[in-house]
Amino acid sequence: MKRTILLISIFVAINCVCNAQVDTLRKTSDSLTVKAIKVNTIDSLTAVAPSDSLHYALLYVYRPGKFVGSLIGYNIRMINPVFKDSLIGRATNDSKFVVKLYQEGKIQVFAHTETKRTVDLDVKFGEKYYLKCEIVVGVFVGRPRLSLISPEQGKLDYDNIGKK
Repeated sequence: MKRTILLISIFVAINCVCNAQVDTLRKTSDSLTVKAIKVNTIDSLTAVAPSDSLHYALLYVYRPGKFVGSLIGYNIRMINPVFKDSLIGRATNDSKFVVKLYQEGKIQVFAHTETKRTVDLDVKFGEKYYLKCEIVVGVFVGRPRLSLISPEQGKLDYDNIGKK
């Protein structure tokens, strides 16, 4: 009986933590959904979005579906001069999303599980950048791997996410 109550308590606690993380993601961005295959555009990094498409760059973030590490997801964050640390999305197995970048200049995109991995990016308006997220074997949890991919290969990879 005590074991059953303990297990139920642990389950409820884990469920509360997971729901709190989902709520945090929903509050952080306007259109990010937790559903892995749904593609949304997150208008971040500016208080007022310009109407002209030449005033932003696009960052396509994707994580191909793999069996190894398929249950592990991690947050993708960005550091730039204006917004010191912004959550831009979550990389789960076989998922993708797009971020509009309304500020030119150097930014740092990073992910953190056991270790922190970063990618530096020099944003220029009108450009498209492709960030491939992967998971590699770690000691306790998988470690993120982030790679900037050429636009040609990135578009092919990005378009194939969720088509299995």
